[in-house]
Amino acid sequence: MGESVIGVDIGGTNIRVGLLDGRLELIRKETALTGDFRSVDELFGLVQRLIAVVDPEGSARKIGIALPVPWREGTERIVDSTNVPCLEGLSVRQAKGYFPRHQVVLENDVNVIALLESAHGASKGRKHSMYITVSTGIGSGLILNGDIFHGANGYAGEVGGLIVSDNTLEALCSGEALEKASRLLFGEEATAPMLFERYRASDARAAGVVALWVERFSNAIASFMQMFDPEIFVIGGSVIHHNPWLIDEVIESARNKVLDHLKEKIHAVMPAFGPDAGVIGAGYAALNHFKGA
Repeated sequence: MGESVIGVDIGGTNIRVGLLDGRLELIRKETALTGDFRSVDELFGLVQRLIAVVDPEGSARKIGIALPVPWREGTERIVDSTNVPCLEGLSVRQAKGYFPRHQVVLENDVNVIALLESAHGASKGRKHSMYITVSTGIGSGLILNGDIFHGANGYAGEVGGLIVSDNTLEALCSGEALEKASRLLFGEEATAPMLFERYRASDARAAGVVALWVERFSNAIASFMQMFDPEIFVIGGSVIHHNPWLIDEVIESARNKVLDHLKEKIHAVMPAFGPDAGVIGAGYAALNHFKGA
């Protein structure tokens, strides 16, 4: 079974904390709403209480914490924490200080999933891969030569800001963008799932929105292919989870937009890990970072 580890996934909506064994099997998990914390003390106080619930015996000595912020090796202070504002400006030393009994590693929330999929999931055995999540927003993690590529400032993989057509990828292709399009077509109560329901019912207006989404998202995939040349894309998130057929549509379109010798080298799959990937990935990041320690 090996040593146990704590995985903490701090998101803009939920905080998930889990105790995992050495095989990355979840033993216990707790979830709480992120809420509007007035201070870092409130946030990490809640995390401490959740850790006490999942690991009442204090068996784990390592904690991985996934955060929705840019990250790189050597980061000293958290910046651009728009989803969890109380973290803005917090030093890494302060963050680790809330867990004096543990070895703590912090990492970007999408990066930990990219690492997990690379080591144990859909892109296992590939040296170069790209994980992309399409949910409320859009994010990604780049695995180059078997490790996360952070970039000089920790912003590598922040692909939601990529300019596609006349706006960013996130503004045009995220779940939020699809919901806005659905409301424009079908009224203020409409949702992204309703858009796809209408699409499956052969609604021409919904089909037009989906076709435009495929066109724009495939533009991004073609660009990523020619910039980073990954062996495989792992594409997940709620939009893809509920509409997995979109992957084939996107890849077929992207193949018409890359250099000829790359056309048959674009491959994409669904993630191997589901909703708990952030917690498991955070735990794996800690085990990987402190292996042998």
